[in-house]
Amino acid sequence: MTSNQNPRVSGDRTIQFLTDGYLLPSNLRKTAGLEPESMCPVTTKLLGQDATIVRGSAGIDLFYDEDVMQREGAMPPVIGDALVGKGAVHNLDGEEHKVRKAQMAAMAYEDERVAEFAPLVAEEVERAVAGWEGAQGNVFEDLSLAFGRAAFRWAGIDLPAENTDELVGRMITLLDNFGTATGTPRAFWQRRQLDNWAEALITDVREGRITARPDCVLEHMAQLTDASGERVDARTAGIELQNLTRPTVAVGFFASFAAVALAENPQWRTRINESETGREAFAFAQEVRRFYPFVPMFPAKATKDTEFEGCPIHQGQRVILDFVGTLHSAEEWDNPASFDPERFMAYETQSEAETIKPFIPQGGADVRTGHRCPGEKIAVTALSAAVEALARPEVRISAEAIDTNYSMTEILARPKSGVRVTVASSS
Repeated sequence: MTSNQNPRVSGDRTIQFLTDGYLLPSNLRKTAGLEPESMCPVTTKLLGQDATIVRGSAGIDLFYDEDVMQREGAMPPVIGDALVGKGAVHNLDGEEHKVRKAQMAAMAYEDERVAEFAPLVAEEVERAVAGWEGAQGNVFEDLSLAFGRAAFRWAGIDLPAENTDELVGRMITLLDNFGTATGTPRAFWQRRQLDNWAEALITDVREGRITARPDCVLEHMAQLTDASGERVDARTAGIELQNLTRPTVAVGFFASFAAVALAENPQWRTRINESETGREAFAFAQEVRRFYPFVPMFPAKATKDTEFEGCPIHQGQRVILDFVGTLHSAEEWDNPASFDPERFMAYETQSEAETIKPFIPQGGADVRTGHRCPGEKIAVTALSAAVEALARPEVRISAEAIDTNYSMTEILARPKSGVRVTVASSS
């Protein structure tokens, strides 16, 4: 560390990231002589390059400032290619990003598209719950599959049930193995198989071998264009088709945490069951997204020399936004260590919740022009449906340690068991 205004942790901390997971930003601050919850930026080396880790509203403003930050080249391929795909919208800047993002937001963010998804996910969640009657279920596995089935139906990907389940299973495996030394090769293998499938599907639609449902996500992604108005290649279109479906599968991580939160907060089960508006389930889902870990951090690169709170940032240097540190900052939230859905009861819609600057479980800034995930409304709809189902009195959620414990050093985090669940027989 050079000073409290410009703390620096020496040495390359890539291996420490693999061992510390979500705790890396706080642990680096402790090493630098700061309080772990400090909002002060801290600089170190990751993958051999300088990286400054920021958090909080000020960090969000810097991170999403397109005058000084870009996404191209920021995400290491070992992470980005496995998680979001090569050439994905997440790694674009400028006009190319705006054009691509607008097309994807039109598919996933507009209210009429979300309204098409809502009954499908409700039906698939009911199907999962029915399977728990008289038999032990697994919240993570069963609801991830339910969300994936709903996402494929919504997107117009019309396949035999066993093919859908196989592809959704590949997405689950990719997400559940990503971020570990032993699991990442498996994640890359699943990514390659999924990319090959999606590219072939897009090609079949373009060449008329498959007729997509009019105005569905698949049809629009098959015609995805770049900033010059030319169709993108089939590989890229297939990657973006996955980026409009796989994040819904990932809501299974939140669903498993929602089960834990319901087991630990029985008063909210009662409130959710007695609600006539669904507001309680919505607020509960949002607090799950704030309280429990999901995205750890995200990188950008400085396009010019700049300074942030006394910390110099040089052109080409990575700037990393700490999501978990922001979502748990006492400077941004009242009693952030407490699970309290009440903090979201004043917000009726996802669009309203997105006005809370430090609420960045899936990214920040404007969804249409910035890098916020366009599928958040879909995600919250899926999670709210799961919360309402899991809160029912006949649903028995296991509260044993293996079902409630999770590790902040494992990315992506989830309860160890996936959370075991049964439904009391109605007979």
